[in-house]
Amino acid sequence: MTPETIKAKLAGILAAAVIAFIAVFAAQYIPLFGPILLALIFGMIAGNTFLQSDRLQAGLKFSEKVILEISIVLLGFGFEPDSFGKLDFTLIVFIFISIILVLAFSVGLGKLFGISTRLSVLLGAGSAICGSAAIGATAPVIRASDEEVGLSMGVVNLLGVVGLAVLPAISLFLDFTDFQSAVLLGGTLQSIGHVAASGFAMNDVIGEWAMVVKMSRVVFLIPLLMILFFAGRRAGNQGKVKFPLFIFFFAGAVYLAQLDLFPNQLSDKLAYLGVFLMAVSMAAIGVGIRIKPLLQISTKGIVLGTIIFTLQILMFVAFVTY
Repeated sequence: MTPETIKAKLAGILAAAVIAFIAVFAAQYIPLFGPILLALIFGMIAGNTFLQSDRLQAGLKFSEKVILEISIVLLGFGFEPDSFGKLDFTLIVFIFISIILVLAFSVGLGKLFGISTRLSVLLGAGSAICGSAAIGATAPVIRASDEEVGLSMGVVNLLGVVGLAVLPAISLFLDFTDFQSAVLLGGTLQSIGHVAASGFAMNDVIGEWAMVVKMSRVVFLIPLLMILFFAGRRAGNQGKVKFPLFIFFFAGAVYLAQLDLFPNQLSDKLAYLGVFLMAVSMAAIGVGIRIKPLLQISTKGIVLGTIIFTLQILMFVAFVTY
C-alpha cells in the first residue's frame, strides 16, 4: 500500500482499535460476554450514534476484511495438537447434508412465497455457508440484482445478530458440552464473525471448536460456486468465482499447530493477538451495522430466512443430541 492509502485507512483502523481496547478492558468485568462480542456491541452503539464520519469508512472496511482474515489465521495457532480428532467423517457428512437441505428448502419455499430464485439462492447460501461472504461471492455468478444482494445480506445479518444471543442460551438450556455447543454454533450461525463472537463469548474452547466447524462449512463454498458457475455458463453467464484464500492460510496455521513445532508460549501469544485483532474487526463490523435499515427488510425475506435458520438449528440440535 502507498503512504496515501495507509493514511486514508488509518483513522478507521484506529477507531476500531480503540473500541477493541475498550472491549478488552470491559471484558475483565463482564466475562460472560467476552471482548469479541463486546467489541461488536460497542461498535454498533458507536456507529448508530456519534461514529458516522465518511473519513473512517476506508479503514473500517479494511478492518472488516483484511484484519478479520489475519485474525482468523492467527487463531489457527491456538489449536492444540490433535484438536481435529473429534471432527470425524460423520460430522463432515452431516454438514454437507445440512447445506444441501438448507439450499433446497430455501429455493423450494421461495417459490411458494413468490420470491425470486436468485434471492432464494442468496439466502440459502448465506445461511448454509458463510453469511455475507457467501452472498457476495454467489451474487455475480447468478447475476443477482443490487436489491436482492442488499435484502439477503440484511436478512442474514439480522438473524445472525439474533443468533448471537439465542444459540448460546439454547446451549446452556440444553446443558450441552463444550463440543456440542461448538457444533451448534459453528454449524448454524451465518458469518465467521457471528461464530467467533458467540463462541468466544461462552469460552475459548467453544470459540476455537466452533471456528473449526465453521471453516469446514466454508470449504463447501468452493463446490457451490463451481456448480453455480457451470450452471450459469449454460445461460451465457460466466461470472467470476473468487474464493477467500485466507482459509488456506488458516488451515496451514492449524496444521502447524497440530505438528507442535512452536513453543506453547509463542502459540498462545499468536492466538491472543488473533483474539484482539478479531475484536478490532468486530468493532468495525459493528460500526457499519445500521438498526433502522434492518427493520425495513421485506417481510417475505425475513420469514424465509427465519424458517431456514430455524431448520438449521433443529437439524444441529438433533445431531449433537442423538
